[in-house]
Amino acid sequence: MQTIVPRRNRRMAFTLVELLVVIAIIGILIGMLLPAVQQVREAARRTTCLNQMRQFSLGLLNYESGFGEFPPSRVEPEYVLSGSDPTNNPGAETTHQSWSTLILPYIEQVNLADTYDYQQAWFDAASSNNLTTVGTQVSLFQCPSAPSSNRTDQFHIIGAAAGDYGTINEVKKRVYTDVLGLDDPGDNARAGVLSKYEANPMGRIQDGTSNTFMLAECAGQPEVYVGGKVMNATLFSMYTDDKVVEYNGGYVPTDGTGWADPDCGFSINGATPDGLNKYGPAMINAINVSEAYSFHAGGANFAMSDGSTHFVRENVNALTFVQLCTRAGGEVIDGDY
Repeated sequence: MQTIVPRRNRRMAFTLVELLVVIAIIGILIGMLLPAVQQVREAARRTTCLNQMRQFSLGLLNYESGFGEFPPSRVEPEYVLSGSDPTNNPGAETTHQSWSTLILPYIEQVNLADTYDYQQAWFDAASSNNLTTVGTQVSLFQCPSAPSSNRTDQFHIIGAAAGDYGTINEVKKRVYTDVLGLDDPGDNARAGVLSKYEANPMGRIQDGTSNTFMLAECAGQPEVYVGGKVMNATLFSMYTDDKVVEYNGGYVPTDGTGWADPDCGFSINGATPDGLNKYGPAMINAINVSEAYSFHAGGANFAMSDGSTHFVRENVNALTFVQLCTRAGGEVIDGDY
């Protein structure tokens, strides 16, 4: 009798061509999804940044409620110890106190405030722990979209932790006369809510608290960015302002970069779109020195005087932007921002 041997079932497998096709499809899908994932992550970072600025604005409002006035952007301490300057640039104006240290108890940073001596220079190390305190990396002061989170000042107060938010002190006269082609409205009409050395009560915000900036992003320091690029020797050779200097083979802001530095506030000059010249129509994201600058695509975050926060487009009309910066300009905001 003939024995019938059953045929073994052959195991099916991908051919090389089929495998390559599958890999190609997976690569295409990843390429399509990755930008969407990045956009979601950036949207989350931008929201976090807005929430941080909201904490600052609410802290400033609580400060105003307690003292009857907003803090100045910078103020002199009662006295400053001589010989307590640890900087490499002793000519810099750095002995004052900043709004940022004054509001520490109002932004849930009481423990940090308890280590700080407000009667000494903000960087003092001779009679207090101020230098150690201001060297503390505080996530609240740093935008999550800014490159690196462990940034320190290497030019003024060595080791001072960088911050990404500053006060808008005023709008410079030449912004009106040279950029906007308008008459100078005067010092009071050009002043911001958090002015230098001047504590303003709520009543001085005559343009409306919802129409007046208090704080702006100025992110990325101590690295200098112009027109979306890190400043290099070629860009520096074309730079015409005095807010950036060459130092140790790199380029740094002439003012300090620490979150506690009294120079973390700035006056609005405007810039050319490439960031290399001041007194131009670009008010956001042209240069991250003494101007509004962020790493959010298309604009930057701002804190208003009523406690709200807004993302403002970088192509905002220059006149509208200037009107939002002043507290008593008497303007009616009719532009879209």
